[in-house]
Amino acid sequence: MGNYDDPVDVVMLAFLDYLDGTAPRPALDHLSDEDRRRAEALMNSLKAGRGIDPHASRPSIEALLAGTRLAGLLPAVHPPTIDATNLTTVRQVISGIDSRARVDIDSGDSGGPTVVYSYLDLRARFLLVRADTPAVTDEVRALVEVLFDSDPDTSRVGVVAVRNDDLLTQVLSADEVGHAITTPRGEPHTRWDPPLPLALAVRRMLEHSAPEWDPVDFDQALSNPLDVTAVAAEIAGQVIGREAARSYRGDKARAYRALAGQEHLFADLVAKVSTPGNEAVDLETETSHIVRRAA
Repeated sequence: MGNYDDPVDVVMLAFLDYLDGTAPRPALDHLSDEDRRRAEALMNSLKAGRGIDPHASRPSIEALLAGTRLAGLLPAVHPPTIDATNLTTVRQVISGIDSRARVDIDSGDSGGPTVVYSYLDLRARFLLVRADTPAVTDEVRALVEVLFDSDPDTSRVGVVAVRNDDLLTQVLSADEVGHAITTPRGEPHTRWDPPLPLALAVRRMLEHSAPEWDPVDFDQALSNPLDVTAVAAEIAGQVIGREAARSYRGDKARAYRALAGQEHLFADLVAKVSTPGNEAVDLETETSHIVRRAA
């Protein structure tokens, strides 16, 4: 079976160079009509995808269905209008709780603007609502679900009542806003934490949900420079001692017994090999020389 070269592949490689600014745009005159159509479709898709941010959050279901005949199947969700002052205030309050955390304001399209709190692999979003209490109404629940759906890395969403002097906050996880089966007594399968002032709610979230990494106490010896020669001598002594204790006979037994106490010779060889400029050391010759000296 012979090799087959697709002329479109050559054009696409040249087009990638064109997108990187290192080559002119490739011509398509030499292609057949079918190959030209394929090349143009691929070039258009590459050009359209060039501006996509690979680190951006995935689009929500609402954004994907917008403008289609299925858009009417989803409830209308309108994010509350929150001014920048409220967002800045929330950011300032939670920024002082733990200096290791990162706090940003996200003006994302899904669910409206939020304050993002990141600590190691914990990510929480704080949704601001114009209310005196963080009541999770149907509209607020829909907004919270949109935030969870649009960013799979978000593990907590806090609903912050900006009209409350203490910024009363209800922190929710994804499973607490999804569909659930009630118990025989008619109670939900999970109980929400009580609303708390914003700073206390964040501290409680960190205590319950933030990852904990145990401190690592490195051995003091590991922080000292590595003495390659000493390590080589120690290893050589262990190997020679173990082999000399075996029940070898003849020359092999005499060779190992002769090498006992001569591990420094192997250490010198390791030091010689590890010295820059001695890459051409003949290990076989050097090892034979060590054996002869020990004998």
